[in-house]
Amino acid sequence: MNRRMVLTFVVLASGCSQREPLHQGKPASHWTQALQDGNPEIRREAARALAALKAKDAVPMLVAALKDKEPKVRASAAEALWSVGPAAKAGVTDLSTALKDPSAEVRLNAAGALGAIGPEAHGALPGIRDLLKDRDVDVRTTAAQALGNFGPEAKAATPALTDALLDRDKNVRVAAAYALAEIGAEARTAVPALRSAAQDKNGDVRTAVLYALKKIEGK
Repeated sequence: MNRRMVLTFVVLASGCSQREPLHQGKPASHWTQALQDGNPEIRREAARALAALKAKDAVPMLVAALKDKEPKVRASAAEALWSVGPAAKAGVTDLSTALKDPSAEVRLNAAGALGAIGPEAHGALPGIRDLLKDRDVDVRTTAAQALGNFGPEAKAATPALTDALLDRDKNVRVAAAYALAEIGAEARTAVPALRSAAQDKNGDVRTAVLYALKKIEGK
């Protein structure tokens, strides 16, 4: 292979490596524009595509889509912001509002997104904590997981997470225990309840509780 061929190959390879990511053969710019389509199914598909692409540049449009009149579009927009993580911090205010959305799917994805954003979403902690009492079990579970993502910053949620150790659903109990573990020593007031929960009939709960006790007590 001569020098000219080598240089050509390098240039082509470089161009390929910088190609814009695609979803179903279309770039994020296409899906961002589709968020404004008159058809709600297309708007929902667009939000899902942006979630798959983890499209950071689409955050402003996804935040706007949280106010879409169609619940499924709002839910997909929140899910897309969840996929973006900390880069979605511009959406904290609207995601916090979405925690009270009539749709359980929207509430769930909003909580997940705020948890993924982390410290920048500290102001949303009270709203996420309140979802531990949500009527939907999946929302309660996701809320507990989201609180765990904040670590010690979520210490004010310790009483609510302690109560969640008695939730009728084992997934919520597991998530609450792991969240308390992430809060660590700041969650020491939960120790008595965790010791009681160590007798839970469910093995997954017991495992999570024992882990939490070790993290909180430093043993």
